[in-house]
Amino acid sequence: MNEAEPRLEDAIARLEQIAERLEDPATPLDDAVRFYEEGLALYRRCAAQLDAAELRITELSKALERQGRPT
Repeated sequence: MNEAEPRLEDAIARLEQIAERLEDPATPLDDAVRFYEEGLALYRRCAAQLDAAELRITELSKALERQGRPT
């Protein structure tokens, strides 16, 4: 993971903050658009991190199976 990218847990916490701001009717439109863009970028990063973790787990499970060890 890149040093500039937030940890998954931190990104999810930020997404929750963004959702709260977007739900607030007092949030100005320009701010809402910026929050939406930031949220979308964070969502994509989180999805990529989760996909990579799932792939790695699958690879490890297959490697164990090839060695004759149950997963």
